[in-house]
Amino acid sequence: MTVGELQREGASRLPRGEGLPDPGHEARWLLARAMERSESWVLAHGDEPVEEATTARFRAWVERRAGGEPAHYIAGACSFCGREFLVSPAALIPRPETELVISCVQRLTLPPRPHVLDVGTGSGCLAVTLALDLPDASVAATDLSLAALELGRRNGERLSARVHFAMGDLASHLRAPFDLIVANLPYVPSGEVAGLPREIRDHEPPLALAGGADGADLLRDLLADLPRLLAPRGFALLEMGPGQRHALAPLLGALGLSEVERGLDHAGVERVLVLQRVQRPVASVGSPG
Repeated sequence: MTVGELQREGASRLPRGEGLPDPGHEARWLLARAMERSESWVLAHGDEPVEEATTARFRAWVERRAGGEPAHYIAGACSFCGREFLVSPAALIPRPETELVISCVQRLTLPPRPHVLDVGTGSGCLAVTLALDLPDASVAATDLSLAALELGRRNGERLSARVHFAMGDLASHLRAPFDLIVANLPYVPSGEVAGLPREIRDHEPPLALAGGADGADLLRDLLADLPRLLAPRGFALLEMGPGQRHALAPLLGALGLSEVERGLDHAGVERVLVLQRVQRPVASVGSPG
């Protein structure tokens, strides 16, 4: 079969619907990955014959995609900030909202040879990107999932990034201080997980999704530890869900933290809380009197 024929066949087998609005584009993306080519090459070479092994691989991938499996898990890779990362069901698929964390970091003034921490690293996309973008930095990354840490290590090794990966619950096991902390923690309200698109709900790790009643439980836990973790004038960037800033902002003053920027996505939704440690906390959050 030719490239064009195979793409049309794949598109005809993919059901248009939730999470799959454009079967033609989806089929082209999968075919490009199966052929180890770019989508533009696929578009320009419709008459090119496709090897039998590649045809078989593509057809198997289309069947999996038609069953609701995320395309990036099928292909085993995802682009993040211009680099290719391995992905697997051990961790969330990197998303454009998380790239906003890197964009916000690029606007900060950090000290020479900064100490950087990525909390809840998952695929390692934030930690590895920062290690490569800040070559003089010392970068550490934590996760509660051993499988996610192994995936992060693999990404660090294949992209030649120097990152120290450590298993643990948030950052309670680490010694401070850090000049920069980034975190993409679970922030979906637990009651909303069942209503997520099927490919997320049924295939991405539940541990990386649910964040408590309002989605902000782990964000609050990390916030409470930032006075210990951050160096004076250090920065913390927390990815969050829509509207969660309002649950977190009242906590900042007592923790000696100041909001210095709001990272907005293309729709103008607040996605990243950019904080700086400005003083010692005036009181412990939740302490009596």
